[in-house]
Amino acid sequence: MGMRLLILTFFILIGSGSLWAQDNFNLVSMGNQAMNEGRYRDAQDFYQAALTKEPQSANIYTLLGFCYHKQRQFKLADSLFTISIGLDSVASKVYWYKGMNHIALKQDSIGIINYKHFIRLEKPRGGRLLEAYKAIGKCYERQLYKDGLYSWQIDEMLYYYELLEQADPSMQDAPLIKNFCEKVRLERPDAQVGKWKMVL
Repeated sequence: MGMRLLILTFFILIGSGSLWAQDNFNLVSMGNQAMNEGRYRDAQDFYQAALTKEPQSANIYTLLGFCYHKQRQFKLADSLFTISIGLDSVASKVYWYKGMNHIALKQDSIGIINYKHFIRLEKPRGGRLLEAYKAIGKCYERQLYKDGLYSWQIDEMLYYYELLEQADPSMQDAPLIKNFCEKVRLERPDAQVGKWKMVL
């Protein structure tokens, strides 16, 4: 990851005078615009050029990581998210993207940890909590069908789904989530020992 980033940065610096002439704010803005338009490779170049001007910016590492995520380079994206957290561990956005990236890597357990960090940081601000509750519930649900869950994990899954239902009972997925939770409560063993796997 480091060598590729250094080489690419070198080529950006010598090969693109127009990028080098831009200030950092413009580079990030152009990167964001390219991301919104689905031009992820262009966005990558803008963010990397921005990093040469501000190499300690957690936000730019987060944006570049998400850019790699969109290009399905999930391991590289995760490395950048980890750098971002090292630079600023109280920014909630990076935990959101890191959670999403671990789901893409089929690592639901680590995804859950990151979404919990996101909730802890974002709760005082009240933003995107419902999406995080749903993401945690879905991570646990996939694990329940694939490998099974311990009793405390099932309780936690139900807790997050209930938070979601209580916050927005009119949401489109509410009936499905409610039916799923009822099925889990009916079918789970009364005296569960070890993991319980639910059958579709």
